[in-house]
Amino acid sequence: MAGSIEAVKHLSKDLGINEDVLIREGIIEYIKSRIKASMRDRLEIISRYKVSSLEEFERKVKEGSIPEHPGWEDLITLENLENTIKKLKKELSHVGNIPVS
Repeated sequence: MAGSIEAVKHLSKDLGINEDVLIREGIIEYIKSRIKASMRDRLEIISRYKVSSLEEFERKVKEGSIPEHPGWEDLITLENLENTIKKLKKELSHVGNIPVS
């Protein structure tokens, strides 16, 4: 941890950016990259099965037009990705509202 603090101090000084701003902006960029990765994975699943939504995917698995295996596994993955995206967007809005000293 001490190494991280020193790295932030060093980088802040080199870039001429307030440490709090550097940390906040770093967190924001990290969350954005996680959102993008999750959205990319979500799009890959949706495109593979040629569906437009989680609901359509689930309906097609239940009616049998998408095979149960690996359909159910991919459905669970898709649900988890959508939940992750929602959580990350919520966290992003929280970080965006943190005042900088």
